Formats: sequence, structure tokens, C-alpha cells
Amino acid sequence: MASGAALSYKRAMADVPVGSCPLCQARDVRFALAKNGYDIFRCGACNFLFVAPYPRADEVRHYYNANYRAASAAWYPKAGSRARRAFVKSFRFLRHARGRRVLDIGCGGGFMVRALARLGAEASGLDINAGGIAYARAHFPMCNFYCESLAEFGRRGLVFDLVLTTDLLEHLPGVDEFMTALVAITKPGSLVYIATPDSGHPAVPPDLAAWVDVAPPEHLQWFDRRNIELLFQRHGFALARADKKRTPAHSLFFVRRGAVIG
Repeated sequence: MASGAALSYKRAMADVPVGSCPLCQARDVRFALAKNGYDIFRCGACNFLFVAPYPRADEVRHYYNANYRAASAAWYPKAGSRARRAFVKSFRFLRHARGRRVLDIGCGGGFMVRALARLGAEASGLDINAGGIAYARAHFPMCNFYCESLAEFGRRGLVFDLVLTTDLLEHLPGVDEFMTALVAITKPGSLVYIATPDSGHPAVPPDLAAWVDVAPPEHLQWFDRRNIELLFQRHGFALARADKKRTPAHSLFFVRRGAVIG
């Protein structure tokens, strides 16, 4: 999926468009930079940044199971500190989690799932990393955990009141599978929490290659406030709340249209 330096240089000099934008479908897509052997493009219409071509779903699954946060049923890196941070962070979701069905997408070792369950939520977690899910199932058997793709999970027919995605969107090879699954697992009034790098934040370096969050193949796409709102609006969600961050990161709550937040 990666191209060589010569091809990147050729694209940069010729400013060759590459198909259409995965987010808004505009044709004004231009080469932006190359990093770690991957070419990154920018949409002139909505400012979406993305690796092209995206890796296939099976390549992403293989990468995370082979290289990312090695874990097993018996061990997860920094489990103690992750559990403490999850416990503290979980209280910001208390109002919308207690007594409701909650899903953490990209749950890792299940620490946030467990924390939300302690607050009275019917909590579940989803991740493609088999080691992380094995750890979660072994240590938090009172919660539900799934090790499968978004597409597979979306076909289960499960519906949630609150869906959390923390540091997830930037790892995905595109937006379509995620948004399709999100529509399938929510209902009018459901809340979706999004935490992902903010490419439009003032603290982002002018030289994007120097930004730590431009890190393919782990990070594959980057959103600013305008295009992430556009993405969710097109799939039936409205922005309910946006937290200000000093660092280049989104902290956003979207609500599925059709009902008022309780």
C-alpha cells in the first residue's frame, strides 16, 4: 500500500489528483505530504486529510494483531494506570450511561467498559485486537466483549444509547464502514462521543510531517471541526456538545436526530 519516494516526489511536483474525497466525494484531491513511506492527500473542498490508498481491512486487522499493544488473557500493558484513568474519565458519561446500553468501540483491554459498568451501565466493548479482547473477557466477565469488524458487529442487530470512540477514527481505513455501523447500532436520541486528533487546531505544526499524530500506518485519516461535523450530519447526527482542548484533539458529542437528549 505504501509508495516509494520517487512516486511521492512525482505526485508532489505534479499535484496529481487521486480520485475523489472519501468524506465529501469532491474531486479536488491533491497530494499533501509523504511520511513513513505513505502518501497523504488533502481534499480542497472539505480539508479532509487521508492516506491513499487506504490499507485493506484484513491488512489493518493483521497489523493490530501483530504489532499493536501486545496483550493476552493474562497481561495488558500498563493495565493498572489504564484502569485508574478509565475510572476517572467514566464520570463524565455518568448522566448518559447509568441504566443504559453503552458500547466502547476500540475498547482495548476493556477498562472503560468495566468503569462504565460500575456506574450502572449495561456496558459492552468492541475491538479487532484479539489479545486485548482476551484480556477483557478474562478480567471483566460481567461485561460483553466482541472481537470483530465494524461491519460484522453492525449486522448483529444490537442498539445502544451511548457509543464511545476514543482515539479510534484516525486508525480506520476510511469513513464508510464506521458510519454505516454507527447508524445500525444507534437510534434517535442515542449519543456518540468522538475523541480524535484535530487537524484544524491552532497547535498543529505548519509542517504536518512534524505533527506527532501524522503517524501512518497507525493513523490513516485526520479531521477538522468542519469536515467531521459534515460527516456526521450526512448520516443523521447533530453536534450536541464540543469541549475546548488545548492540544490538537476533538472531544465531541453527537446525537442521532429524531429525539431530544434526556
